[in-house]
Amino acid sequence: MIRLQLKQDSMISMFFDDIHGGRSSFTPQGDAMIATVSKEEFDGFLKANNLISYRNTLKTYEDGLVHGEFSVE
Repeated sequence: MIRLQLKQDSMISMFFDDIHGGRSSFTPQGDAMIATVSKEEFDGFLKANNLISYRNTLKTYEDGLVHGEFSVE
C-alpha cells in the first residue's frame, strides 16, 4: 500500500477516478489530505493527473511544481 499525501490547494484541479472512493477517501491532516491507495490506484492517479514521482515527492510533469508526497507502507 502507498500512503498518498496531497496539498489541499492542489486537489482542486485533480482527477480521482482511479482511486477507489475518489476524493472522499482522503482525510484532512494539518494542511494536507491523506489516503492509502494500492499500487494500481497510485499509478492510475499519476497518469490521470500528469504527475511524476521523484524520490518521495509528486510533481507536475510540465513545470515541476510539487503537489504532495508519498511513502510505501
